[in-house]
Amino acid sequence: MESISMNRVYDYMFHLINEYSKLQRFKPVKPPSAKEVCAGSLMCFAEQKERELLERSRAVPSMDRPCKLPDADRDRLERLIQRKKQTIEDVRNMEMTKTERGSR
Repeated sequence: MESISMNRVYDYMFHLINEYSKLQRFKPVKPPSAKEVCAGSLMCFAEQKERELLERSRAVPSMDRPCKLPDADRDRLERLIQRKKQTIEDVRNMEMTKTERGSR
């Protein structure tokens, strides 16, 4: 598997959350007591080491498009489903055989 940078992972996670949020039915409403703060408002109260950490961990929008996962391999998926169904059927048959032997 090729190496994936964390920026790409975060971009894809943001993309998923963003798409999922479109499915939500509620509309968020700003409470009357809410106050707008600037991006650097945390910096005012942070000590030097905290400021450095906050600066390094600051999120910025990516210019790259989100990752696109390859389409599922339909044949492989169908084989997996069939194998799972067969396994379930085998277990049921073994259970039936065991209960029949136990009732004799």
